[in-house]
Amino acid sequence: MKRFLSLLLIVSLGWTYAPAQKLSEPMQRAYNACMQLSKAIGAGNTTGLKAANKALKDCHTGDFKIFRCKDKAPTSIDGHFLFDEDFVDSLIAGRDVYRFARRYAEKRTTRSTAGKKGIVTKTCCVKAGQSTKYQFVANGLQELAFVAEPGGLLTVRIHDLTNNKWYNDTKDVRTGQPHRAHAFNLPTQKNCKIEVEIINTTKKDFSFVVLSN
Repeated sequence: MKRFLSLLLIVSLGWTYAPAQKLSEPMQRAYNACMQLSKAIGAGNTTGLKAANKALKDCHTGDFKIFRCKDKAPTSIDGHFLFDEDFVDSLIAGRDVYRFARRYAEKRTTRSTAGKKGIVTKTCCVKAGQSTKYQFVANGLQELAFVAEPGGLLTVRIHDLTNNKWYNDTKDVRTGQPHRAHAFNLPTQKNCKIEVEIINTTKKDFSFVVLSN
């Protein structure tokens, strides 16, 4: 009955949802590498960290430059894990990288080499028990994946503002999950404005990486 009422509410508000699709092979590989990085950091496994970072390097990801935060004062990434190959190399070498995560993030934007069809990533931060919104433009097949640093749990709401279509998480919405993935076809070939809301369901700030095709 509750499910029926929820669906009725969606219809009455004019919201439409699309079924999830599988990620492409390149996107899945990058997503797996980021999940492995988070798992290795959480376990303190240097061998696993090296293997995961090599897997990420093999994906040749670029920087998701057009993924813009809409908050007036975005939460600083300093003190948090950065899903970046150079950051991880420095961490393995024993450098105090967490204090300077923002610097590594800034360097990533200048060395991005992925082409238009490459996978792009961006590490962001969300405050405890709060949410943060981002916007970007896209067309055609859109793939988005999210991985939190160890201890982070998130819920994602994706709104195609141009066509008023939603692609939200439907599982563990209140409790959150350490990683999420979405793949969907935008209804038009023209650029659509997409808004992504990341909801932190925990009592601590954490970083997360967003991946896009």
